[in-house]
Amino acid sequence: MNTRSCDISSLWGDGYKIPWNDPAFSARILKEHLSQAHDLASRKRAFVETQSAWIADHFPVPKPTVLDLGCGPGLYAQILASRCARYVGLDFSPASIDHARRNGPANGEFRLADVTEADFGGPFNLVMMLYGEFNVFPPAQARALLAKAHDALAPGGLLLVERQRFAAVRDVGRGADSEVRAPGGGLFADAPYVCLTENRWFEEEGVAQQRFFVRVEGRTEPLRYRSTTKAWTGEEMAALLREAGLCGVTVHPDWPQPGGDMALVTARKPS
Repeated sequence: MNTRSCDISSLWGDGYKIPWNDPAFSARILKEHLSQAHDLASRKRAFVETQSAWIADHFPVPKPTVLDLGCGPGLYAQILASRCARYVGLDFSPASIDHARRNGPANGEFRLADVTEADFGGPFNLVMMLYGEFNVFPPAQARALLAKAHDALAPGGLLLVERQRFAAVRDVGRGADSEVRAPGGGLFADAPYVCLTENRWFEEEGVAQQRFFVRVEGRTEPLRYRSTTKAWTGEEMAALLREAGLCGVTVHPDWPQPGGDMALVTARKPS
């Protein structure tokens, strides 16, 4: 069992996550977003359609305004925006935003922006952050994001967050180290490479960290990356939402998803 304890500030220092905003990285991850072979970077279209229908059915406001935080290549916008008066998507991946702009709906607005720094604008009837994106932020930034979402909502507006379950994050941190060969290139490089992944779980901090050591053909030194994920329990998530000024916290066990690693929670801005 890979269990550690440390000063949490050292977990969230420079380079705590893979630089998905790097143009080359963003181009490579876009291929994974659009792949119909797996549900990794984004869900396959069938699940995107099912989840979009769930959101529309559970949010019956006619022609709402929607803010999609971490919108990726705009897959949900392609389905939901037709029911919206305005659909705004934010993401810091240039390749994803370019794809969303080229393939998105006419009433969609896609901004290249870091959600931790961007002005969300508003007011919106619905603000959503899907696919466990919330867990990749340090605790202080996570709290600040919820506060900004609260401010961007119209009175009575809904915040929808799909978080990674505590056990799912912990299992990643406790997982066995692994080695993957990519003879044709892949996510970490276009050239052939070998990637060693080390997994660690920091019990006291509730944080999983993966360290990637990538030996790329033609390079003498390995590339090094980290992916850091904060695990929140359901009770902690509810407390964070209430702390941000939201009410009516509701967990939705009927949320459709492949597997059971995620949990959907909603909360409202008081009217």
